Amino acid sequence: MSNLLSYISERTRVINQERAQFLGGDLLLNEDEYKVDKLITKLKVEELELSYKDSTQFLPKQHFFKSKNEIVNSKIFKILKKLPKGHSLHTHSLAAVSIDFIITNITYMDNIYGKYIDDIFKMKFMKPENAKNEGWISLKEMREKDKDFDKWLKTQLSLVVVNPEESYPSIESVWTKFKKTFNCVYDMLSYKPAFEVYYSQCLKELYDDNIMYGEFRGTAMPLYDLQGTIYQDEDFFKLMLNVEQKFKETHNDFYGARFIYSIYRGVSFEDLRKDLKEILELQQKFPKLIVGLDFIGFEEEGHSLLHFYPELIGVEKDLHFFFHAGETNWFGHTDMNLVDAVLLKSKRIGHGFALSRHPVVMDLLSKEDIAIELCPISNQVLLLNDDPRNHSVITLLAKGFPVVVCSDDPAVWDASGLSFDWYVTFMAMTPKNCGLKFLKQLALNSIKYSALNEDETKAMDIWTKLWNKFISDMLLHIE
Repeated sequence: MSNLLSYISERTRVINQERAQFLGGDLLLNEDEYKVDKLITKLKVEELELSYKDSTQFLPKQHFFKSKNEIVNSKIFKILKKLPKGHSLHTHSLAAVSIDFIITNITYMDNIYGKYIDDIFKMKFMKPENAKNEGWISLKEMREKDKDFDKWLKTQLSLVVVNPEESYPSIESVWTKFKKTFNCVYDMLSYKPAFEVYYSQCLKELYDDNIMYGEFRGTAMPLYDLQGTIYQDEDFFKLMLNVEQKFKETHNDFYGARFIYSIYRGVSFEDLRKDLKEILELQQKFPKLIVGLDFIGFEEEGHSLLHFYPELIGVEKDLHFFFHAGETNWFGHTDMNLVDAVLLKSKRIGHGFALSRHPVVMDLLSKEDIAIELCPISNQVLLLNDDPRNHSVITLLAKGFPVVVCSDDPAVWDASGLSFDWYVTFMAMTPKNCGLKFLKQLALNSIKYSALNEDETKAMDIWTKLWNKFISDMLLHIE
């Protein structure tokens, strides 16, 4: 009997040590938070128990295109929608607004036309006489001829299909379609009145998902109007600030947004030098908006961070880096970007999917306190990982590494905000008994590892107020 008790005691010690080490495990909850934690854990276990009996019922394992409509009915998801998630730190600006909103509110504006260019359907605002001369057809006319036009248009703006496994048999095929969705909307959203509506909706979709601050990745778009004016980069950022200020006037708890300037991975050295010079100048003019630099695009196709090193080393003291790195299944190839991302002092690393294969880099990541931007639905849809229960970042969560959950390109897979990614992470990438501590730590991480710096205290005060209200509201359902 004594041997059994000794064994059980040692077993309990190991389990408790692992629980404490898991992300958020060392947080202390107050009495009210503990009651909410018990409710959330109970609901989580109930949902998981159904999947233990029939694994086909486990929603995060199903492709998101098939599971989304079921996820929204989950009791856990409904709680996560209400939970103040803090900050959204990795969203690409051209894929940040729901496709339904774009179709309903932007593609029905006056003077919008469409046509195929290089096998891509593109849309643009034009004067009727110019459109006719250049072979563009009004979307109004297209709709009159095809009652299902909007349904078809949604297929051009998103990756959503009935059978994704058949439509996208390889990572190359899904990325080919993925890139086309951006080309489809670029000219349309560069129309100044359209972008103003679009960006306001960007902020609203964050706010509606109980997110108080966002960081968007993108480039300065060449805004235009029907009078033939092509606006300067400064005008683009001024418009963003004006839209934000107007939004905050009616949404007091929304803290704001920042912009991570992003350059295509295939850029030449000559263009990179020019871009870096312009970005540094713009950052001087908009220090509260432009917070850093990233490279975007299919990581397998573009240049490596090592390739860009000669140019980056000259600006690292003046420009913060937020690099995508390790968004790959390859080992000893594209994943080597992780080494350079850490050595170049990237403030955060986008995806970091391949990081678990690099123990020395993991140690450096911990030492430098660099957060990983986890985007589980993106990783599934873009064919890095079909089952989030096997996601490589679970190793980091288990060791308490700094991780933030992000959305990447939510509109392209018919999502919005962060709740869907939080749901997948919470249900598939944490232990059964992991509850409110983990969720609270995710929110705290999103604030700590944002680009706010000296503004962090005020942002934390706003989030704390929202968090306390969330706990109070949840207690009403318990008591």
